[in-house]
Amino acid sequence: MVLPGIHRYQFFTNVKDRALTKNLNRLTMLGIAATLGVDIIKPLFKGLPQTIYCYECRACYATQDNCPVGISVQAELVVAARVSDYRRFIKNGGLKCVRCGNCSSFCVQNIQLQKVFGTMQLITIDAIKKGKVPKSVLVGAMEEGLVGRDFIDDVARQTEGQV
Repeated sequence: MVLPGIHRYQFFTNVKDRALTKNLNRLTMLGIAATLGVDIIKPLFKGLPQTIYCYECRACYATQDNCPVGISVQAELVVAARVSDYRRFIKNGGLKCVRCGNCSSFCVQNIQLQKVFGTMQLITIDAIKKGKVPKSVLVGAMEEGLVGRDFIDDVARQTEGQV
């Protein structure tokens, strides 16, 4: 209880409590809630609701030796799918995935990674067709062998149309 005429100070500074502090805290919490809402709503609209549950524990990285195409950063692909980052998905070999499911057995959250990657591959190919992915990313991915055989013809056709 504070007596009349006595100012209350924070214990570590000489700054008085300000009236705006509560409002600023509310505004900050509203910003955090809005950001969290976007992180949850965006994958739902893209058809990738399982990506919400990935907490990036990196247990799926244990499949490096079991992946037939040598993808070693499955958690990066899941995060790229969650935020619809086509460039990141392509650069980490997402179009190279053959959806064998070997990495799903290591997932702590039991996310069906092959379905997530397959859906994101279709979304990425659609983005390529619409011209949302820069040509330089596609050319670099083709040169590095990051595009699987299933997609090379389709990607090549689309990049020729964009030239």
